[in-house]
Amino acid sequence: MNRTEKSEMIDVLKEKFLKASAAFVTEYRGMTVGSLDELRNKVRAGQGEVKVIKNRLAKIATKGSAFEHLIDELKGPIALALSYKDPVPVAKALAEAISDTSPFKLRIGSLGGKFIKEKEIVALSKLPDRNTLLSMMLSAMQGPARGFAVVLNAVPQNFAQVLNAVKEQKAKQA
Repeated sequence: MNRTEKSEMIDVLKEKFLKASAAFVTEYRGMTVGSLDELRNKVRAGQGEVKVIKNRLAKIATKGSAFEHLIDELKGPIALALSYKDPVPVAKALAEAISDTSPFKLRIGSLGGKFIKEKEIVALSKLPDRNTLLSMMLSAMQGPARGFAVVLNAVPQNFAQVLNAVKEQKAKQA
């Protein structure tokens, strides 16, 4: 790669880091091309991207982004997984790639400007997606209001039942 190609690659990487909501540093050494392609497809389906890049170029590209604190982790043969929207599907794809027989490893991630370790990435992968979480939150917020409406509705309903019972009792007496 000559100097202009490297400069273009750094510019492209800077744009990707600026758009990304989360980044995960992984070790891919020993993976077959087929399994790495499968991982890339799963991450792409989760609106993310897996890139195998030179560490020096990645270190330059992360400067000025929210992932600048990852510079010290960019050592050895690594692949970067970037999430552009919801980090949960990308974390799920990465967590699924980890197994006892697979050489794939999660080193560290960055979410919201903070480091997250492998266990936290796996825990993130077990969360429901963003839309499901939003619907769960909305349901929880509607619960008290729904209960209050039921209580308010019960007062006139009970009053009507009492009046009806009094009416029936007076009809029996007459």
